[in-house]
Amino acid sequence: MAGLLGVSTVGVGKDIIDYLTAVNNHYSISIKVTSGKRNALEQGVAMFNNWVKLSGNDLKRGKVYKKTTLPETDRLKLDGYYKTAKEDKKASLADKAKAEKDFKKLASDKVGTKSKHVKGRAVDVVKVTVPMKAYTAITRKMKEVKEGRKDIYHFESTATIPAVTEAMKKTWPAK
Repeated sequence: MAGLLGVSTVGVGKDIIDYLTAVNNHYSISIKVTSGKRNALEQGVAMFNNWVKLSGNDLKRGKVYKKTTLPETDRLKLDGYYKTAKEDKKASLADKAKAEKDFKKLASDKVGTKSKHVKGRAVDVVKVTVPMKAYTAITRKMKEVKEGRKDIYHFESTATIPAVTEAMKKTWPAK
């Protein structure tokens, strides 16, 4: 029997987990979850870890966020902290550590409290574990938020997802 793989989904809405599990079972796949519920500080850490990556699977220095979520002045502050922490070869270890701490605090305060992850209403999943038919079924009840990453989908739902019925499955793409 297929099932969700990856990190713990404890704290993610039962309706979301039940829906993803139903999609898993229907298509006999195993969706890999990379992130479920996290607190605001963990959101800040995730942002720091994904701010810039050489693989292109990054947050594009915060440009993937709406300006209402992350105002430009705050995005620029975060980018400055990141540059000091990770890119400034002349910065002392203490300066680098302080910049990383400041980044995570500001990211936590500005974005962390707004994230659906914090509310248990979002999951990130590995794209290659979600074939197009399963993606179509998932997005019938969940919204994909485009984060600019090539490796994951971010699915979320603010509304409660109803229990999966046979009638609902008939609206999903054929196996």
